[in-house]
Amino acid sequence: MNKNIFIPALLTLLFFFAACTPGPEKAFQTLKQLNGRWKSTGNVVLFERWQSENDSSLSGYTFSKQQNGRLLILERYRLERNTDSLYFVILRPEKSSGEDRYPLVEARFGSFTFENPNAAYPNRVILDFEDDSVFVKRTENLRGNKGIEFEMKRW
Repeated sequence: MNKNIFIPALLTLLFFFAACTPGPEKAFQTLKQLNGRWKSTGNVVLFERWQSENDSSLSGYTFSKQQNGRLLILERYRLERNTDSLYFVILRPEKSSGEDRYPLVEARFGSFTFENPNAAYPNRVILDFEDDSVFVKRTENLRGNKGIEFEMKRW
């Protein structure tokens, strides 16, 4: 291939992919669609509830319903946006810090990947939106192993 064509073509591709990666503000605006109630579609029935705290934060939790009708809270979360970053936070009251923070490392075409190599498990949280009423939540280690995945629908 002619070098005179290859370099501009490569630069165009790099520019295109960089333009497809939204910044924290745009990513957070898309993630606001989490606001509301969600139910898993598989054999294991889980529920999530998310709500806006302010213009830069959402809080959520995963729960199940027990036979006696009580709710069992399994995990609590927060999405936080500041000027140059977006974090998925898992609240962990048993830790001295009280939380594990996962910065957004990739956002493309409705899929958002948050990673923290220092967390015990998971190291990666992926939120992949099909549309505003269906998303897949996947947690895994950095190698992509030990994945746990739930498809969630508005409830």
